[in-house]
Amino acid sequence: MYLVFKWFHIIAVISWMCGILYLFRLFVYHSEKGRNNNDIHELLALMEFRLFRYITVPAMAVAWIAGISIIISMPSLASGGWLHGKILFVIALTFITFKAGKMRKSFADINAQVPSSKKLRIMNEVPTILMLIIVALVVFKPF
Repeated sequence: MYLVFKWFHIIAVISWMCGILYLFRLFVYHSEKGRNNNDIHELLALMEFRLFRYITVPAMAVAWIAGISIIISMPSLASGGWLHGKILFVIALTFITFKAGKMRKSFADINAQVPSSKKLRIMNEVPTILMLIIVALVVFKPF
């Protein structure tokens, strides 16, 4: 079962990362164009809602479930310090995902104060950096 869980985990992580990175990109568009045009605002709000609710959050949940299942099916993995580091950074990525969900609700309200597109571009780099660290920990197992 280990390989099945690993397969699900990899697919879910890819989907999660696609969802969170695209969501932040939609926020940039929303900040730049959607605040001045009601039609664009409605379209982007709908896209953000569907992306978050139907792709990003379910993929995150499957990634967590599959990851925990991997550890249960192969407990020796838990002895590596790299796994503890990975889990710490995955918790940070989960926090960023929930923060994005909260931001999505703000963007849905055309009158709400939202971050600038420049700030959003910077915020979009956080999941990327976390992903790079997480993958490096898994591949290189430095400790």
